[in-house]
Amino acid sequence: MGNIPDPVLRLAEALIFANAEPVSREALARRLGPEIDIDQLITQLTVRHAGKGFELVAAAGGWQFRTAPDLAGALQAVGDKPKVIPRVAMEVLVLIAYEQPVTRPEIEAFRGATVSQKTMDLLIELNLIRAIGRKA
Repeated sequence: MGNIPDPVLRLAEALIFANAEPVSREALARRLGPEIDIDQLITQLTVRHAGKGFELVAAAGGWQFRTAPDLAGALQAVGDKPKVIPRVAMEVLVLIAYEQPVTRPEIEAFRGATVSQKTMDLLIELNLIRAIGRKA
């Protein structure tokens, strides 16, 4: 078995990197063609990324790039701090979770106070709620 050509390796890297889920042998073969030896491809990619900041690992019946385990501590130190949700936004979120689907006037009536657009925008930005239209 010969080496896999660099353009094919680059395409395989991109396919694996771009997927949030592990990429299966079948998915790689479909995209790269039946003439590509997937075992050889994986071996070359593993060697190519050995000792780098991320590595190719087998996961859930496929392959995925993951951060090198020895860098986990350093990444936690520079990672984003979780956003603190203001109390009013948490109240709105609880009402939405309990009553969904619910309209803004219904939320305001239950709370006895108006809900600012900023609060709604924050919950939407954090992907905690979504607007789906009008209630019939």
